[in-house]
Parts: sequence; C-alpha cells; structure tokens
Amino acid sequence: MRKRSVLLLGTIVGLTMLIGACAPMRAANHYEAPAMEWYEDDGFIMDMAEAPMSPEERGVTSGVGETAKAVERMVLYNADMRIAVEDPEATMQSIMDIANNAGGFVVYSNLYKTYTASGSLPRASLTVRVPAGQLNSIMESIKAMTPVPRDDVLSENVSGQDVTAEYTDLGSRLRNLEAAENALVDLMEQAQDPQDVLDVFSELTYYRGEIEVVKGRMRYLEESAALSSLTVEIVPKESLQPITIAGWEPSGTAKRAVEALISTGQTLADGVIWFGIFCLPFLIPLGIGVYFLVGLFKKRRAKKLAEKPEKAGGDNPPENPVASP
Repeated sequence: MRKRSVLLLGTIVGLTMLIGACAPMRAANHYEAPAMEWYEDDGFIMDMAEAPMSPEERGVTSGVGETAKAVERMVLYNADMRIAVEDPEATMQSIMDIANNAGGFVVYSNLYKTYTASGSLPRASLTVRVPAGQLNSIMESIKAMTPVPRDDVLSENVSGQDVTAEYTDLGSRLRNLEAAENALVDLMEQAQDPQDVLDVFSELTYYRGEIEVVKGRMRYLEESAALSSLTVEIVPKESLQPITIAGWEPSGTAKRAVEALISTGQTLADGVIWFGIFCLPFLIPLGIGVYFLVGLFKKRRAKKLAEKPEKAGGDNPPENPVASP
C-alpha cells in the first residue's frame, strides 16, 4: 500500500509539473484575450472556458478615464506633473483633498523651502494613488489650480505598463496548483500508512504556499491597475520670474548664476566638514609619526656628517717638521 501511494503521489506531482511547464508555452504560441470573472472575496479569477464579460460588469478600465472596449488589457498607469503656483502649501493640501475625495490616498508628501538671493521660497512634492478611471480628470483639476495652465504646467508625463501576459500566466499557474492541491487532498484521505500521510502533507503544504504567493501577486497587480500613481512637484511661480535690472531682463541668467554660486559654496563647505570630521582623525596621528621620523632621520644624517671629518683627520700622516738651520 505504501509503495502504491508513493507511486501515485509521484505520478500526480509529475503531471502537475508537466502541466505547469506546458501552460506558458500554450499561452505564448496561441494567445487569446482572457476572460475574467469578478468574485467579491478573491478578486479577479481567470477563466478561459467562460465567455468574456463586459467591461462594465468586470469594472476594469483602461486607466486613463475610458473603458477598454476592443481588447481587455491590464495596464498599470503612472503619471507625474510639475506645476508653478502662487501658494505651494495650499495647492498641496488641495491635491490631497482631491485624492481622498476620489477614493484614493496619499503615499508621500513633503513641504520644504529653498533659499535664493531674493529670500526663501516654499516648495512641495507629493505622491498620491487615485482610481485609474479618474486619472485624467484629476490631472485636469490640478492644471486648473495654476494661474495660467498653458504656461504654469511645466511638465506632464503619463506612462503605462501592460501586465496582461503576466496576469494570464499567473491565472494558468493558479489553476494548475489548485488542481494539484485537490489531488493531494484526495490522496491524503485515502492514505492509511502514517508515513504516507506525512509525505502527502508535506507536498500539500508546499503547493498551498505556492498558491498564496500567486494569489498575492495577482492581487497586487489588480490593486495597481485599479489605483494609478500620481506624483506632483509644486514650485512657486515667483521662482520662475527673471531678474529685471534697469529694464533689462536676462531671462534668469543672473538667478541661475546666484544659485550656482550658492550650490558651489555649499559643496565646498561640505568638503571642509568631511575633511575635518572624516580625514583629520587619521591625518593627525599620521602627521605626528611622520614628523618624528623626519626628525630622527635628520639627527642621524647630521651625526654621520660630523663623524666623517674626524675619520678623515685620523687617516692622514702628520706633516714632516721643518729642519732647524
């Protein structure tokens, strides 16, 4: 009975691995638009056998405000903007309110000041997650906060990542893992030898862990597709104004030169601080050691030079005395 159970277990595991290996190949060679069914508890469950549901029934949108009609895709959309306003702090709070009212949330926010020749100017940056279907309308609302949208929207970018193929493969893998799990459950119920039960339970634990990993990844993709990431950098409009000197407008050249000077001074100050804190603790003992070594070397050299004339005087024979007349 034990050999038969182990043989059956090996057959099930082998078939499961074969099915799992063949599923991506079938998806790559013959791809069909996946039909997706919505369950309240489990999220999106892939079901290729059933007819595709309408976009409205599934609640899947293209991510930029319109429902995908022709081909159902799962796309993760991210956007970033840079705008100039009169009051960055108030604008940041308004954007946070828009995100919360739309059903999103704030991921990151930062309010800080920059210092220029004319004084300190506030700046702000934040990242929010908003419903993908409202991304366009929220971006338009943010543009409307600027005094002159045509000039004060400094940059705007929307990017997308199509994860339909990955989601489809995850759905196929999930079905294979669940089939293997059910087979192992049946096998464990039929097993009578305690060792067979332990072996089957060990395999069952592994497959259940893999199922949770796949479900977690699918849930992450679903949430990322449902909520788009929007990053906004807010700068004061005053910082964009050029310096005017006696009616001459250098188009910000002087402002950039002052900022470069301040930046260079900060870099030099940072270098001095690093030198004093990081380098001096090593250089001071090293300098003391070098100082004593050089002094010792000089003493020995002077001593050798002093001994050379004495040796030279001892080697010469004395001069012959002058004969007296």
